[in-house]
Amino acid sequence: MKSKLNKALKDKDFSELFKESGISFILRFGGLAIGYLLTLVIANLFGAKGLGDYVLAITVLRLFTLLAKIGLDTTSIRFIASFASQKKWTSIFHFRKQVIIILSFTSIISSLLMYFLANPIADLININYRYVEINAFFVMPMAFFMLHYQSLRGLKRIAEFSFFYRMSQALFSVISIVIIYQFTQGSEVPVYAYLVSVFIVSLLSFLSFRYWLKNRSDGKESAEQEIMSYSTLLKISIPLMFAQSVQFIMAWTDKLMLGAMTTTEDVGIYHTAFKLSMFAAVALMSINSIAAPKFAEMFGKDDMEGLKKVVHQSTKMIFWTSVPLVTIFFIFPEFFLGLFGEEFKIGVAAFIFLSCGRLISSFSGSVGNVLQMTGNQNIYAKILLFGAILNVTLNLILIPKYGINGAAIASMSSLIVWNLSMVLVVKKKFGFYTFYNPFRK
Repeated sequence: MKSKLNKALKDKDFSELFKESGISFILRFGGLAIGYLLTLVIANLFGAKGLGDYVLAITVLRLFTLLAKIGLDTTSIRFIASFASQKKWTSIFHFRKQVIIILSFTSIISSLLMYFLANPIADLININYRYVEINAFFVMPMAFFMLHYQSLRGLKRIAEFSFFYRMSQALFSVISIVIIYQFTQGSEVPVYAYLVSVFIVSLLSFLSFRYWLKNRSDGKESAEQEIMSYSTLLKISIPLMFAQSVQFIMAWTDKLMLGAMTTTEDVGIYHTAFKLSMFAAVALMSINSIAAPKFAEMFGKDDMEGLKKVVHQSTKMIFWTSVPLVTIFFIFPEFFLGLFGEEFKIGVAAFIFLSCGRLISSFSGSVGNVLQMTGNQNIYAKILLFGAILNVTLNLILIPKYGINGAAIASMSSLIVWNLSMVLVVKKKFGFYTFYNPFRK
């Protein structure tokens, strides 16, 4: 076993995947731990209803931030990774100026929409309209936060990306709750704490990206740069926005629909089961951090064999790091849900359904990133759109009858359809399956 690992580490691409994704895995695992601590703190101090209000409030903020970003954060990974690999630093600076101009304009528009639609949104999902109003002022910092941590990913600063993406918001939210709770114990504390964290991480991610970009490009700028028109940039980013919109539907619409069709207590319990199920996908998300720019790099060089190799290496790593974690949670689901309170134990069945969907997603490999980083973002968006429509349809049918279990079945079904469809598309486009077979030598 040791000799096989040493042999594999001699491969430059596998070594980079292994080392960088290892850092990401540790930070992702730490992020999950802090995320569970945050959920635990809110659940114990404010109950399932307080947790439900918090989840619905930040979901609305994420929705309007998604509209503000119009896919520019994911577009930044692709172009910054490509330009950095070719040492075209001037092109990165020019690209970044274009993105900032667009993002500033779209963020203001999205904030205004959110603010003036606060009352009907609050009535629809059964939360206090003031949560929506105050969140509207944080669309811009949230959008720039996401832009900067994805840009760090494009520079292959995986440790920094993983910290901001996986850990930072939960960490600063916990700290903020502890401080604010000393002065007031109102149900609005978790929401205000989250907004404080958004401001902090937005500033820190900007400073981090600026430091690393300057560090790598200092004295290396050239007059040569690739000029991209705004229309060309938007033609690439907008399909990615639709893809992200569908991902949002897959991840968050079940919570919004539960809020509209059941109670905020159900939202809190479902959110806890959902968070626990993420353990089945922790390896996938960690390895995706470094795999995505690697896919873009291989595709940019027209190295299809290299792309196939990196895809198979990443899927194998995902498989062997997912199985042990999920096995532990499958054996003791009631124990882990019970940590949040007795009322959360009714989420066991939902947790099992959600975890099954996550497992299929992990075993499928980084199919979404393969399509996005190889110019197939339109196909990716269409598959996700179908999955989202299926998810919403199943939620409408199943939630009134089965509550949180219905939402979990809907999420599981759409995840399976979405991932298996992308596996088939990758096979057709590139001639190989992304699945890993542990029984094949």
